Amino acid sequence: MQFLDLLKEKIVVFDGAMGTFLQSKSLTIEDWGGANFENCSENLLYTRPDLITEVHTRFLEVGCDVIETNSFGGGEVVLKEFGIADLAYDVNIKAAQIAKNLANDFPPKRNRASSPVRWDRERNCRRSDIFLIKN
Repeated sequence: MQFLDLLKEKIVVFDGAMGTFLQSKSLTIEDWGGANFENCSENLLYTRPDLITEVHTRFLEVGCDVIETNSFGGGEVVLKEFGIADLAYDVNIKAAQIAKNLANDFPPKRNRASSPVRWDRERNCRRSDIFLIKN
């Protein structure tokens, strides 16, 4: 089934604000990966993947059909502020893998999707391709 076909069948519910949830967790400097990475939620993919999985899981538990990756600031421009612009590709792949694997394995089995999302300062917020998980 294609994503557009799913839209013909039902109202598709996307998840909510990943960053807001993460900020509510009162994370320590160690959680962020050091003072240089404070408020870089993409670095949590490496230091606290369990927390990213928790956010996705909570949205799936309440019935979301699409979970967005933890890659809002995953472009080179934003990651450069934290000294990790060279990891942009890896950050986006890791974020997509976590979201896609969880959406695919989450019970009950049904059509779900993961959607890469990234803030592009020149073009505003945009969603890339949406990956439909076939169950």
